[in-house]
Amino acid sequence: MKFHIAALPFFVVLANVSKTGALCLGTCVTKGAADEVKECTFTVKLDLHAGELGYYYFEECDGVNPTLGIEKDVTYRFVQEDITNYYHPLGLAYYADGAHDDVDELEPGIAPPGSASGCADTNTCPAPMYIKGGEYLGEYSNNADIAPVLGAEDFGLDYYEPEFFLDPVTWASAGTYEIALKFDVDDFTDDIFYFCHIHQFMTGRIKFVDGAGNPLNESDSPAIPYEYDAVSEYDQSCGTVGLSEFTLPNAQCPETFICNKPEGTTVGKFAGCLDSMNCAMAVGMTTNVNQGSAIALFNHQMIPHHQNAVNMCKALMSMGDLDFCEDITDEDDPICVMKVLCFEIINTQNFQIQTMRGVLDTLGYDQDDDCEVPIGAPSPAPVNPPTKSKSSKGKTPKNQKISKGDTRP
Repeated sequence: MKFHIAALPFFVVLANVSKTGALCLGTCVTKGAADEVKECTFTVKLDLHAGELGYYYFEECDGVNPTLGIEKDVTYRFVQEDITNYYHPLGLAYYADGAHDDVDELEPGIAPPGSASGCADTNTCPAPMYIKGGEYLGEYSNNADIAPVLGAEDFGLDYYEPEFFLDPVTWASAGTYEIALKFDVDDFTDDIFYFCHIHQFMTGRIKFVDGAGNPLNESDSPAIPYEYDAVSEYDQSCGTVGLSEFTLPNAQCPETFICNKPEGTTVGKFAGCLDSMNCAMAVGMTTNVNQGSAIALFNHQMIPHHQNAVNMCKALMSMGDLDFCEDITDEDDPICVMKVLCFEIINTQNFQIQTMRGVLDTLGYDQDDDCEVPIGAPSPAPVNPPTKSKSSKGKTPKNQKISKGDTRP
């Protein structure tokens, strides 16, 4: 059963965006005739240039992957309308990265760790409620403002997540995607986490706060078991990730990949960034055959190939040419077609890179197995053509092929 989400009839107080220390509390309003309902919003977007995969940011907050603060028994909406959310359905979990790392997510049948709540027995534990175009996609509800309260397993994720695998035009035309959360278990104060259901290593922290915005748990626990990507100054100038070691000249790359670069122009800068991208790919694709495996060799070759495609699109987006797309759903606009193509390349190929890395790990192969092949080694001496004679003029001796570049008449 699907429920249409109607706005409450009274809109009384609009609160300003609130940030307490390092916590972002979203934009909150009070609704109802007696201001009895508080609802807060986080407007979700992606900065695709902030790391290899990109990181979440929120219009109401500073920086990427900020720490959010939420109150118990308050409705929070995470709105994923912006096109940068494509391929990044938001999830909520009790530990970093949720099911990617085989840890518990917020679901109706999963009680908060260490809680004495019996909510798991009735499928009424706190869980995100997934909404599309104002229509709740599940049956479970712990929030009467979204749908009638009901214990059930279906909280809409099985409808919501597959939509993010659609093409960008279909996704952008389908209506606003959002998640509602009301956390109503009192004896749990550890942090929880937002993450991407498709890409791992994008998780961010959520802390519970009191009515004044003070955290109930001062420590950052549980931990996020990895650092976020640090993008170099050079990569920031290109809009890419991982290229600072591959600027030319480089001992493993030719003098240039792009000829006749127009200096002092945007396309000239783009060409310089492409030189670094192609050098990174060339170096990445000079590999050993790891443990005699064709699968390992394929993945070691394909990962840098995919990384190059992702960086090419990120750089193109950074140059500003695609900003002239006014409506990404306009399939007759070639600029918009290119923008759609780049959203597909960045997000699908990053997902495929993670898949290939997972295959290498599962099969016990090394994540990489590079070998160095310096550029500039002496070329073989040219072979002189055979001496011409009258009998052979204009003919090719039997079983002898003419090499490319041979100037015989």
